[in-house]
Amino acid sequence: MIAIVYGSSTDNTRGAALDIADTLRKQVSTPIDVFDVAAIKEDLRPLLNYRVLLLGCPTWNVGELQDDWYDAFPQLDDLDFEGITAALFGCGDQRDYPDNFQDALGILGRKLRERGATIIGRWPTDGYDFYESAGVEDGMFFGLALDEINQTELSGERIRTWVTQIVAELNPALLATQT
Repeated sequence: MIAIVYGSSTDNTRGAALDIADTLRKQVSTPIDVFDVAAIKEDLRPLLNYRVLLLGCPTWNVGELQDDWYDAFPQLDDLDFEGITAALFGCGDQRDYPDNFQDALGILGRKLRERGATIIGRWPTDGYDFYESAGVEDGMFFGLALDEINQTELSGERIRTWVTQIVAELNPALLATQT
């Protein structure tokens, strides 16, 4: 099974998570569970029951995780994500926060990789206007970067393109063996 887990304070990331789930369901027959990290932030261990995780977190304040992810984040140090494939998506504001646009992608991505996860779904930085981001590594975002404040009109196509990309990057066995 696939889990899409999001944190959202303004519903932008929630909306993206639901759009990603709808788009993904059109491309795979694997069961997909969607839930708010606020509902599980006291115990993240159930995430280990999934072989594929799509995690959504907006960059909040000045380069921080969204509040519910911030609360849950320390638990990641106690979890082993070996054998789990993860893809990340997040919302940010490149105009008002160009020095930390999409930092949350890097914060979560680096932690998951450190804990054994295989990260897929990197996203190009082309088409964005920012100065610096902890969410960028080797010239690519750690995952899908959305800007619902300044580029809302691009989100739908970006989501469709990214979902197609991650489906192509996933090992078919991960999708075929899920029940």
